[in-house]
Amino acid sequence: MTTNFILVVIFLYLSNSVFAQSIPTIFLEDSTQSYTLTDKTGIFREKNQQQKTIESIQKVDFTIEGKDIITVNNDKNGFWFKIPIHNKTLLKEWYLEIGSGHGDLEFYIPKMNNSPITYKKVVLAEKTVFSERLMQTDRFLLPLYLLQNQSMTIFVRGESNYFQAPIHIAPLKYYFERDHKVDIAEGIYYGFVIVMFLYNLFVFFTLRERGYLYYVGYLFFFGLAMAQIRGHGFEFLWFSFPFINHYAPLFYVFGGVLASLFLIDFLNTQKNSSFFHITLHITIYAFVLAGIASLLGFKNIASYVNQAVGAISTLNSLAAAIYVYYTGYKPAKYIIVAWSGYLLGILLFVLAGAEIIPYTDFTSNGILFGSAVEMILLSVALAARIEFYKKGREELQAKMLKTSEEHREFVETQNKRLEERVVERTEELNVVNEELSVNLERLHEQNIVIEKKNHDITASINYAKRIQQAMLPSLEEITSVFSNSFVFFEPRDIVSGDFYYFQKINTKVIIGAIDCTGHGVPGAFMSLIGNDLLNEIVERESVTKASHILDRLDEGVTKVLRQTDTQVRDGMDAAFCVYDLETQEIEYAGARNPLIYIENGELKIIKADRQSVGGNLIKNQHNKKLFTNHTVSLTQNTSFYLCTDGFQDQFGGTNDKKFTIKRFREVLLQASKLPFVEQQDFLKNTLKNWMGYTNRQIDDILVFGFEVEKTK
Repeated sequence: MTTNFILVVIFLYLSNSVFAQSIPTIFLEDSTQSYTLTDKTGIFREKNQQQKTIESIQKVDFTIEGKDIITVNNDKNGFWFKIPIHNKTLLKEWYLEIGSGHGDLEFYIPKMNNSPITYKKVVLAEKTVFSERLMQTDRFLLPLYLLQNQSMTIFVRGESNYFQAPIHIAPLKYYFERDHKVDIAEGIYYGFVIVMFLYNLFVFFTLRERGYLYYVGYLFFFGLAMAQIRGHGFEFLWFSFPFINHYAPLFYVFGGVLASLFLIDFLNTQKNSSFFHITLHITIYAFVLAGIASLLGFKNIASYVNQAVGAISTLNSLAAAIYVYYTGYKPAKYIIVAWSGYLLGILLFVLAGAEIIPYTDFTSNGILFGSAVEMILLSVALAARIEFYKKGREELQAKMLKTSEEHREFVETQNKRLEERVVERTEELNVVNEELSVNLERLHEQNIVIEKKNHDITASINYAKRIQQAMLPSLEEITSVFSNSFVFFEPRDIVSGDFYYFQKINTKVIIGAIDCTGHGVPGAFMSLIGNDLLNEIVERESVTKASHILDRLDEGVTKVLRQTDTQVRDGMDAAFCVYDLETQEIEYAGARNPLIYIENGELKIIKADRQSVGGNLIKNQHNKKLFTNHTVSLTQNTSFYLCTDGFQDQFGGTNDKKFTIKRFREVLLQASKLPFVEQQDFLKNTLKNWMGYTNRQIDDILVFGFEVEKTK
């Protein structure tokens, strides 16, 4: 593969000049010796795939190239040899040898005593089964019968993808004696390949090292490639299947792919050199393309690609090994020597073929010697790699053992220091514990005092709760006027800043829901102030108009808290309804809290004024805004709801957000469809589910609901 490519390049520059001339006759004068015909043979190379016949070839001019070896490489055109011989000996049986078993040759032997001359055609080819050859050898050997002083001119036409061979004529004994030595050498070589294959296969099954598997595969296909190129594969392996010769490039493809995989694994290029890791993979893909071309029937293209990629990949592999060696991976030196030996064998083979050095048995078989050296060194390299890693593991274990020992000594030293520190700290802790014991006793005494004070404060607040509850109107008073009604009242603390108001003055019923600033005790104080002011406004002064009640309440809060003279800005948000029992009309006025009522299944809202009761900085005696009075005329039974902002501001749900005004109104609409006795529980359960178990109540909650029945 690599040999062919390099050979063509060198031949392009170093080939001798050819010349057209008459072809001299070769005289056979000694029946015991061999005659080399290569440098005396007339050669004609067909062009443009225009095939000559035996009749037309006799009219062309042959040339003598004057070389010891004839080479044809990847040429689609045929070639012709013209060999005139004259026998001067008594030996009648001579044997013409074309020293290559590759290609398809047609021998044209003249029939004696015929005029005009006619030719007998004998075919020796790779495309026919091996048993059809006249002589069962790996080379093309043709018997000739020549009488003494008889002459004949033999024509040979050939086609070959790769042809490199000398031409001889000799008695049969010569070939036996010569091939006996060659067969021994080649047998030793194949035996060596088989031994290396079996040895490394055994090592692979023992160690399960992937590199050995790649190397075993490489040996297998490289051995087949050598057997194919020497002709022994066809002679001994696939003798009945000549079509395999057509796919011979596949041996080189598999060998090249496995060699690249072996180098990637052995040199660990993924770690040691990303550049050569990429180039070796590119080599694999190039070989695969050659294999595809071979399978598709493009044997010439496959051979060209194999030769080019093989030459480049060999140099690339050598460069990769050199680079990795200098990075510190010492087993790479075996790859360097192995590939160098292989390249040296190829170089000898090529130079001999170019006649730069003598074409001897040694130089012509340089590729075999080079590959044998390569296989030995690659096997040694695999063993050296295992030894390298073993040594590395031993060094690592020794280093880890040393580190472990140093760590143990360090731990012992630290433990001693720690024990000393523990003793010191224990003494310090004993002192601290004594101080803590004294402090705990004092803290316990203080806790007792605090618990007593908390108990007293809680008791006071609980008493204040009773006072606040006594202030609030009873449910009996409310249901006496509105049979369908409820009060959902949930203080955040014991006492509340929210309170509700209910009072009947003659034919007027006053209902209010008030949210004082703050909650707990401060809010409760504000609720007492608000309730007292409402009692004075409604009961004593008989103010029964909703907006007037808010106006007077605003004045009262401002006055009681002296807000015109101080920075106290506490106040109230409130919503008041006044129901006239005679006219059956509802008046409403609101300070930030709206009126929600549901009529005929539809929720309606009357917005409140955007100001609070008390706490308004802009208000004074000369400039204040009065609250708006709204009137609702009843056409049918209607449900009314007064509420503070505690329900809608409560956090909860899956995202821990506020309940919101929109969701609260939707809940009221759902509740309105239930009897009033069930609406309070519905609101309570909705709030409980919203809060869950993790959220605490953040404000006082008040919802006052009642139904006004339209009477005729």
